[in-house]
Amino acid sequence: MAVLPGGVQARVVVAYDLAQRLAAGNDVSRNADHWPGFRDGSLAVDGVLRQWAGPRNALNAEGEEHARLRAPIQAGLTPRRVREMTPVIETIVEEALNDLEILAADPGIVDLVPAFALRIPQQVVTRLMGVPSSRMGQFGRAATGLFDTSAGPADMQRSMDTVLALLGEMVAARRTRLGDDLVSDLIRAAGQGNDPLSDEELLAQLMLVVIAATETTVHAIGTLIVHLLTQPAQRALVVSGEASLEDALDESLRLQPPAASVPLRFAVRDFDDAASGQTFRKGEPILIHTAAAGIDPSVHTAPGVYDVRRPTRRKHLAFGHGPHVCPGAPLARREVIIAVSRWLNRFPKARLAADTQQLPQPPSFIANGFTKIPVRLG
Repeated sequence: MAVLPGGVQARVVVAYDLAQRLAAGNDVSRNADHWPGFRDGSLAVDGVLRQWAGPRNALNAEGEEHARLRAPIQAGLTPRRVREMTPVIETIVEEALNDLEILAADPGIVDLVPAFALRIPQQVVTRLMGVPSSRMGQFGRAATGLFDTSAGPADMQRSMDTVLALLGEMVAARRTRLGDDLVSDLIRAAGQGNDPLSDEELLAQLMLVVIAATETTVHAIGTLIVHLLTQPAQRALVVSGEASLEDALDESLRLQPPAASVPLRFAVRDFDDAASGQTFRKGEPILIHTAAAGIDPSVHTAPGVYDVRRPTRRKHLAFGHGPHVCPGAPLARREVIIAVSRWLNRFPKARLAADTQQLPQPPSFIANGFTKIPVRLG
C-alpha cells in the first residue's frame, strides 16, 4: 500500500504482467464513481488526486462513455495530423538548436530543460492547438503546475483554472471561426453523432491533451538525452547506426518513463488475480506504477541497466495499455526523435555538467524526469 496526498491509501501494482492485465481488463475502472470515499465525500480528496480523478474526460471514463469522449481526440491526432506537424516540429527544433549554438560559444553551463526539452513541447502544443504566442509562457507554466503533487489544493486549483480559462478563450474564438488546429478539430468532432460533447466535456478533453502533450514530452526528451550523455557506449551504438534512436527511446521509456504513475484505478468488484495470487476488494484504489513495471526483474534481465539493444526494451507502459493507450503516442515519438536526433548531430561533444544523482527531479509521484539538466555543449 502507498499513502498518497491527503492520506489516501492505494494498492500499488508494480509487476508488468499484472499491470497489463488490469489495464486491459474489466475488473478495474478509472471512473471515480467506483471509489466510495470519493463518491460519498467521506474522504478529504483534494489537490492532485481531485484534479486527476475528478474530471469527466477520456482518461477517467470506461466503455461507451470512454469511446464517446476519446473519439474527438483521436479525430484530431490522426496520422495526417502527425505528418502535417512534422515540418512544424523540425522548424521549432532548428530554432531552438540555433539559440543553443549561440550559448555554446560561451564555455559556461546551459540548462537543457528550459532551453530545449521544455521549449520544444511547449511550442509544439502551442502550434498544434493554436494557442496565441503571447499566452504560451502562461499556458506552459500552468500546465507544468498540474504535475506538482507537492502543491497545495489552492495552487493546484489555480493552475487548473488558468489552463481552463485559456482553453475556454480558444474554444470561444474557434466557434466563431474554425481553423486548421487541434482545438478546431475537436470542436468539429465533438458536435458529431447522436450525443455531442458539451462545452464542459470539450474543455476537459482539451485539458487532457495539454497534460499529455507538455510535461510528459519534456521528460521524454530530457531523460533520453541524459541517458545518452551518461552512457557513451550506448550513444556510440546509436550514432554508428548499430542501434536506432527509436531503440534508445524505448529503452529510456522503459527505464524512466515520463509518468511514474497516473492515478487512479478502482476495483469494480471483488476479484482474484490467479496469476499473481492477489485479491482486490470492490472500491479499492489502485495505482499502477508505470516506472516499477518497466524494471520488473521477471521481464527484464539486469533491469536497472540502460541497454539500447535489450530484446525486451519495448515491454513498457509509458504510453499506457489497453483501451486507454495514449492516442498522442505517434506524435510524441515523432517529436522526441526529431528533437534528440538533431541535438546529437549539432552537439556531438556535449557532456553532462553534473552527476546524474545530483539532477533534481519533479516534486511529484506522477511526473518522472529532471527539472534541471546542466550541460557543456562544446
